[in-house]
Amino acid sequence: MNEKSSASQMFTISKYWFLNYLRSKRLYVLLAITVVISLIFLVVIWKFVNAEYLTSNEYIENWAMFVAFLVTLAALFFGGDAISSEYGKKTGYFLFPNPIKRWSIFWGKFFASLLASLIALLLYWGIALGDTYMVKGSVGIEAYYSLGLSLLYLVTILAFTYMFSSFFRNAAVSITIVAILYFFVFGIVNSIAMFTGVEPWFSITYAASVIENILKNPYPPHIQQLHGNGMSITVFNAPLYMGIGIMIGYFLVSAVIGTLVITYRELK
Repeated sequence: MNEKSSASQMFTISKYWFLNYLRSKRLYVLLAITVVISLIFLVVIWKFVNAEYLTSNEYIENWAMFVAFLVTLAALFFGGDAISSEYGKKTGYFLFPNPIKRWSIFWGKFFASLLASLIALLLYWGIALGDTYMVKGSVGIEAYYSLGLSLLYLVTILAFTYMFSSFFRNAAVSITIVAILYFFVFGIVNSIAMFTGVEPWFSITYAASVIENILKNPYPPHIQQLHGNGMSITVFNAPLYMGIGIMIGYFLVSAVIGTLVITYRELK
C-alpha cells in the first residue's frame, strides 16, 4: 500500500468519523454548550465589567480565561473514546483486518476530532472578538496571538487525549481518567508548585497560561515571590517561548506514543 492510498484512506476515515459526530449529535451539543456559555459571559461582562476603564486586550481577557476549559471539553467530547472504542466495542475486529494502516485510522479520526473542535472554538472566539470590537471599537493584535495559542493548545490537548484513549478498552474509563487529569491532577500540581517553589514546567495546564498572559501588558514576570501571614509562595508564569515549547513537546510525544500503541496493540 503506497503512501498516497494511505493518505486517501485517512481522509475517508476522517470524513466518516466527522459525519458520525453529526449523526450522534455530539457536535451540536458542544456548539449549544458554547453558545449558552457565550451568552452567559455576555450578560455577566456587560453587567459587571466596566469596559470604559479597560483596554481592548484587558476586555477580551475576560473571554480568554475560559478558553482552556472549552478546549479541554472539546477534547473529551471528541477524543476521549476515539481509540478506546475500537477495542471496547470490538469495532476494531471489523476495521483493523482490512488493508489499511492503523496510523491512518488514528490520524483520520484525529483530524475529524480536530475539525469538530475547531468549529466550537472558533465560534467562541468569533463571539469574543465581535463583542470586543463592538464594545471597544478595536481588537488588538495580541488577541489574535491568543487565538493562535489556543489553537496550538487544542492540537496538543487532543493529541494527549488520543494517546490516553489508545491505552484503554473502556471508553468511560478513558474519558474519566483524562478528565481527572485535566481538571484535578494538573491543577493540584500547579498549586503544589506554588508552595514548593518547583516550577511545573511539565504541566500542560501551566503552559496554557500563555493564552491569557499574552494579553497582559506588561507580560507577567516569570517568577514572583509573595510573602504574608508567615508564609511564602512562588507564583510561576510560563514565558511565551516556554509555554509554546511545552505544548509542542506534549504534542510530539503524545502523537508518537498514540500512533505506536494503535499500530502494535493487539485486539483481545
